[in-house]
Amino acid sequence: MDRRHAALICTLLACVSCARLATQHPIHVLRIADPSDPSSLNPLLAHDQDTIGFDLLVVQTLVGLSHENRVVPLLVTRVPSRSNGDVSRDGRTIVYHLKHGVRFADGQVLSSADVAFTFSAIMDSRNPVQGQDAYRRVATLLTPDPYTVVVRLKTPWNAAVRELFAQSDFAFGILPAHAFAGTALQGAQWEEHAFGTGPFRVREWRRGDRLLLQPNPYYSPHPKLAGIELRMISDDNATVVALRAREIDAARVEVVQVPALSNDQPLRLIVTPLNGFDYLSLQSSAPPTNDPRVRRAIADALDVPVIERTARGLFGPAGAFLPPVFAWHDASLAPLSQNRRAAAAQLDAAGWRLEHGARMRNGAPLQVLLAIEPGNARLSAIVQRQLAQVGIDVIVKSFPPSAFNGPNGPLRTGAFNLSAQGWIGGADPEQSAIFACNQIGENGVNIARYCNPRFDAFFLDQAITPSETRRAADFSAMQRIVYADMPVIPLDYPRYFDAVAPGVTGFARNMLGYPVDAERWDVR
Repeated sequence: MDRRHAALICTLLACVSCARLATQHPIHVLRIADPSDPSSLNPLLAHDQDTIGFDLLVVQTLVGLSHENRVVPLLVTRVPSRSNGDVSRDGRTIVYHLKHGVRFADGQVLSSADVAFTFSAIMDSRNPVQGQDAYRRVATLLTPDPYTVVVRLKTPWNAAVRELFAQSDFAFGILPAHAFAGTALQGAQWEEHAFGTGPFRVREWRRGDRLLLQPNPYYSPHPKLAGIELRMISDDNATVVALRAREIDAARVEVVQVPALSNDQPLRLIVTPLNGFDYLSLQSSAPPTNDPRVRRAIADALDVPVIERTARGLFGPAGAFLPPVFAWHDASLAPLSQNRRAAAAQLDAAGWRLEHGARMRNGAPLQVLLAIEPGNARLSAIVQRQLAQVGIDVIVKSFPPSAFNGPNGPLRTGAFNLSAQGWIGGADPEQSAIFACNQIGENGVNIARYCNPRFDAFFLDQAITPSETRRAADFSAMQRIVYADMPVIPLDYPRYFDAVAPGVTGFARNMLGYPVDAERWDVR
């Protein structure tokens, strides 16, 4: 065999070996549908849940929330608590001990100065940061050395560790101070190739199209994936088409799409129970629903399982406002069942008499205004029909999403009696207790405008008591008060549904819908 033939054979053998190697170790890039085109990749400026979650692939919080919904240390050596001495006895001082040797994706070492910079950026009025309220509770933030951060609160606050620099309704990850010219964040060049201490960094952002992530070379353990591609697909049906065509590997899908996808082999559905609560809000400050007897009558008149099954479906029926994913959930508060006889008795006691099929008082009919978004038309039809059966006239008014929860919309102004709503809370149950008197108002979360001094007393006590047992008792009492007074009618506890292609492993979320342990994700 001459040298030329020998070289050719060697080349062919090498190509075969490369092909085998490529088959055994393919390039692992996970393609995920992203329903929103983010206005910003900065975690301090992200306002929608999906973008906040994907930001956590790049920028980490000090403490996180595991797939099992336990608070876990990420950039700190341990989660601060009274028992380990990192939370003072009076509950006002929190000490964070940063891990040594953690590096940003550009190789710079994380230090307490980066935490201080992030805090200053959160509080900088030039930045449109939502969720500043938690940080306004901070009196001082000190950095006595490169690996220690000391937070002094204005007043004791038990939820602080689960809300400050943590994964909560907002997740403000630690920014690299050296990558910014100052704490005014809008328009910063960092966004073009965003990076932090997370398992990935941004390689390219094609606005309106896709976001390409690559592994952070300094992250340990090194991610299994060679990259993540977030494809921006805003239409739910287009997302399903892309899944079936194998153009993407994973996507969060809406509940109405789940039945069809459940039978779509070999796609697999991953179900994540959320710290969430869907309900009908009853306006407690406006007649006629300011009368607790009318509120109870409306609750008794409605067949909640039918509403949940027809208008929503696949979610767990709700009783207490804290969902079962929380240890503080009061399981003794059962989902409501229809009882028209009880509804009639409540209306009679409130002076609303049945006349020719309609409830009347002083010559006026019993009418309630149901404010909805267009997507809740099926729900409103059921509510209207079932309340008519006990003599209550329901007037339905639909609002576009931008106006529904806008500054002059029905929720913020209180111009409704009934409204379909829901929320996803934070890592601490305090964020799910949305019925305190001081949360009433245009910028508050108490849309029902419900105010009960007993509820407030328990709410205030849970924030400061050093006893975990007493704090749990406070939350149980709050759930029972709300259940009895009925400012909201519980519907269900929502879940996230992710459809993933065969070969996707390790993909998981926590109860806030945020992705977790991305370094373990893989696709083959």
